[in-house]
Parts: sequence; structure tokens; C-alpha cells
Amino acid sequence: MKLYKKLLTVLLFVTTLSVGCKKLDTIIENPNSVDPSQANVDLLLNGVQANFVSVFNNLSDFGQEVTRQQAMTGGSLYNNAYSPTSFDGTWTNAYTGVIKNANAVIPLALQQKKYLQAGIAQVFKAYVLGSMVDFFGDVPDKDAALGQDNLNPKADPGAEVYKTVFTLLDSAISNFSKTGGSAGPPNDLFFQSNTSKWRTAAKTLKLKFLMQTRLVDNTITAKIQSLITENDFIKVDANDFVFKYGTTNISPDSRHPHYAANYNNASTGSNSANDFIGSYFMWAVAVEKSGSGAVTSLDPRRRYYF
Repeated sequence: MKLYKKLLTVLLFVTTLSVGCKKLDTIIENPNSVDPSQANVDLLLNGVQANFVSVFNNLSDFGQEVTRQQAMTGGSLYNNAYSPTSFDGTWTNAYTGVIKNANAVIPLALQQKKYLQAGIAQVFKAYVLGSMVDFFGDVPDKDAALGQDNLNPKADPGAEVYKTVFTLLDSAISNFSKTGGSAGPPNDLFFQSNTSKWRTAAKTLKLKFLMQTRLVDNTITAKIQSLITENDFIKVDANDFVFKYGTTNISPDSRHPHYAANYNNASTGSNSANDFIGSYFMWAVAVEKSGSGAVTSLDPRRRYYF
């Protein structure tokens, strides 16, 4: 009889636990797997902006090194300066930092009529996708950033990825022109939610990518001429597509990464300088292109680079 009561108690407990779990499953989202639809668009956009800046800096460093604006210290020859792992950080920031988060921001922002936020995310995604093609050729696009649904995305032809770039920029320009939407992001780190400046930046980027395809696409000339006729490009410093770094060095370090890496107080060990301007580049700007004439005849890059 005692054994029977114990078995009955256990059975009732298991049944109650099972029913309780089913009820919980219907009313509670798994905290370890937050649904993107619950995300705050503005906070998620902050991450897109910060990761975009990292991608830009990474690619700029590689570009400056192979053109000898920066010293290429990784190797003495072009074919041994880098290894595949040299680009791991860039790929991670591009696809998981920018593209994946932009994919989450865009539909959510459109649903909430946050047209400016959607357009900003589209501009960042377009810039990153186009830049990845420029540096690496064929790269993942359609199968990218799908998570566990596709752990090995195939690379799409660069020309096809460029089509995605133009589609994104056209959509962004359209979103920047919409009215009646919700307020812009409180932390727009580029244009302080100025819709007009974002539209101008998107058109300028579109012209940049069109110019890069003019030799392989005979329809480009008309598209370029159409943009030129609109004449809505970045022309003054106040509209520059520039990320302005801060001055704090802790919690977080908001300074430019090159400044943080090269201008610490310590002069030895891990805090010593890591980046060096190429000697030939310094000579070319300071001497070859400037000569000994008046200051006004100097290479205009000189006052910005050195």
C-alpha cells in the first residue's frame, strides 16, 4: 500500500510538471533565444553603426598598406604580407556585426514606420557588401547571415552582389524621402538624424559604385548621367560622411583606434606604436608633389595626413 501511494504521488508530480511546462512554453519566450521582433530598433542600429566603422577601418588599413600609404609590416612581399586569418576580423564584423544586424533592423524599422533608421541600415549594408566585393571578389550575399539555417553560405558573383548594393541604396533613398514616419534615432553618429544629408550621402555612394562598374556594364552611363542631373552629392565639409571619434580613453575608449594604439604614454611593450606611415608616401607628398613653393601650392593631403 505504501509503495502504491508513493508511485501515485510520483505520477501526479510528473503529470503536474508536464502540464506546467506546457503552460510556461506558451507564455514565456526563451531568454536564451530572444526573438528579433522584440529588439529596440534604435539600440540595434547603434551596433550596426559601430561595427560599420570597424569594417571601414579594417579595410582602409589593408588598402593603405598595399598602396604603401602605411608601412606593410606583415611581410616583405605582397604575396606573404597576409594570410587568410588576417581578414577574419573584417569578415566577422562585416557579416555578423553589420549585415546580420542590418537585416534585423530594416524590416522591424519599416514595420514601426522608422523610415530613417531603415534607410541608414540599408546604406551601411550596401557600403559593406560593395566594399567586400571590391576587396575579395565573389562573396556571400543571398545565403549570408542566415545563422543555423545555412552554416556554409556560397559566394555570389561580384556583379550580382553589386545589384543588391544598388537595390539597397535605391530603397534607402526612397525611405529618406518618406514623410509621416516616427522620430529618427537618438544616436545617429553621422548626420544627427538629418534626412536630407543621409539622402545626399546615399546618392553619392551610388555614384561611387556606378563609377566602379562603368567598364563592365554598358547601361551605366545613363544611370550616372541621371544622378549627375539631380546634382545631389556631398560637396561641402559639413555634409561629409564622417564618423567623429571621442576623447575618452576608458569605459569605453572612444578615440580613433590608430590614436589609441600609437599615442599611449608608454613607449615600450604592448603600448608601443603599431602603425607607420610609408616613407615613400611621405616623400611623395612632402617633396615630390609639393616642391619648395609657397604653402598654397603644397599637396592638399599634407595638412591632413601629417
